[in-house]
Amino acid sequence: MRLIEIYHKLKDQFPVRLLTGSAGTLKRVRWIHMIEDLEAAGFINGNELIFTTGIAGRGESWLLKLVQRLHENHAGGLVVNTGPHIREIPEAVKKYGEEHDFVLMEMPWDVHLVDVFKYISGILLDQEKRRAGIVSAMKDAVFYPGGSKGYREELKRYGYDTEKSFCPVIAELPEISEKDREETADYLEDMLSFYFRKITVFKFNQYIIMVLYDSGQEETADCCRKVKEYENSRELLQIEGMASGPNREGIGHLSQSYQAAERLLGLGKRRQQKVMLYDDMGVYQLLLTHSDKEALKIYAEDMLGALMEYDARHKTDYMKILRYYLETDGSVQETARILNYHRNTINHRMQHIRQILGKEKISGRNKAELLLAMAAAETEGLC
Repeated sequence: MRLIEIYHKLKDQFPVRLLTGSAGTLKRVRWIHMIEDLEAAGFINGNELIFTTGIAGRGESWLLKLVQRLHENHAGGLVVNTGPHIREIPEAVKKYGEEHDFVLMEMPWDVHLVDVFKYISGILLDQEKRRAGIVSAMKDAVFYPGGSKGYREELKRYGYDTEKSFCPVIAELPEISEKDREETADYLEDMLSFYFRKITVFKFNQYIIMVLYDSGQEETADCCRKVKEYENSRELLQIEGMASGPNREGIGHLSQSYQAAERLLGLGKRRQQKVMLYDDMGVYQLLLTHSDKEALKIYAEDMLGALMEYDARHKTDYMKILRYYLETDGSVQETARILNYHRNTINHRMQHIRQILGKEKISGRNKAELLLAMAAAETEGLC
């Protein structure tokens, strides 16, 4: 839950005042914590809302050091219980909060903090229960679509219209620890939930799965773009590849869309292309959602098997040459430019490719057939 939401709820129940860091109230708060000494400030996980009475403090400089250390350790904010130990918050502390967008709040001594803690804890626990319920329902929709339909009712209970559109985006992480995967999922959820009205983020093995709800093509592309920007801004976050599935209406399509995104992720690896958007894939869209993989494989092998076998035996790149030749509408010059070959080399190799395939020329219908076979071969990982 974002700090601004907690603040407004607190205001309805207790005399609390926001002093600095209004921009920082957009941070998400994961828990609350009481800190009365500087050393403990170094052991927080980040995104906690901290409370202090200053009972163990030593004057104004102590509170400033506490705020500085909490900010360095990514605390969500600080609520100062003003009273006998901290009469008022020093101007130097307020100035630091303003300069660093650090959330600083004030609450009078006569408020019983145990009541405050109980109230906020209840809010956060309800929020976490809601999130866990949504994630569980989304996982069932992705991985167990043919099982119990309880996920539909669960999502409806949390305000989702299951006939609206759902679009999966998969980000594949390198081999990192479980803790790092968990932190990455949390960071991405914090960031993306700020931009998208309803997005569900969860981890599954080496994947971070993001499900966009009631969104369009632009939002899908924007989601991938923001993940890339976030990766670039964080030195330790590296993403192996990212792919989106088709954006279909109805939660019942989510599983098939996820499978298409996963196949597209594999295609991106083979192409050494880091981000693959389903909406940009043209004819590949039909192949990615085709349920009969064996039929695609047989078709690709019937049309291109001889060429794939030749490449494997002679370590040539005829499949790559043919792919670019087809995609550039039979342009020898453009194919040569893309592959950094002389045009005469492309002419010579295309002549050999036609011989291997048993075709006098590549045009018209057989060109369309070869394009489809090439796409099927790539989709099924045959080349």
